Amino acid sequence: MADSDARTGFGAFLQKGDGQSSENFITMLGVTSMAGPSITRDTHDVTAMTSPGGWREFIGGLKDGGEVTFDANWLPRDVTQSQDEGGFMAEFDKDSCESRGNWRILVPACPGEDEVILTFAGIVTGQNIQIPMDDKMSFSGTIKVSGRPTLEILTA
Repeated sequence: MADSDARTGFGAFLQKGDGQSSENFITMLGVTSMAGPSITRDTHDVTAMTSPGGWREFIGGLKDGGEVTFDANWLPRDVTQSQDEGGFMAEFDKDSCESRGNWRILVPACPGEDEVILTFAGIVTGQNIQIPMDDKMSFSGTIKVSGRPTLEILTA
């Protein structure tokens, strides 16, 4: 038995929900790395003239789901990265009434292990295409998390 169940992210997937009542998730192709959600929490200074020892005191405030970012090989003809319906670039163009969608990250698991899924509602807030002369073309995106991200472990 191994001392640790740590592993690499190889085999993880970033997926976008199709918005249907029985939602299907479509895998973004070409993804090479992901980060997030980078959750944070506001704090409020409640220090008073009588705070013990002159130390500042704080209480917790609102929580923020942060962002999920990813890097990918740019595949300009691929529907998951395109401006066509369902593509990442099309998500950026949606108006405020329909801009939030469901996303998930599938974490890689070995055979027989529990499946780990991170789900969140999100709004596409950024995209960047790099076309260097002497390296691969790349694509990166940013998704602002709306609400609480959920980590789900499905028993194998």
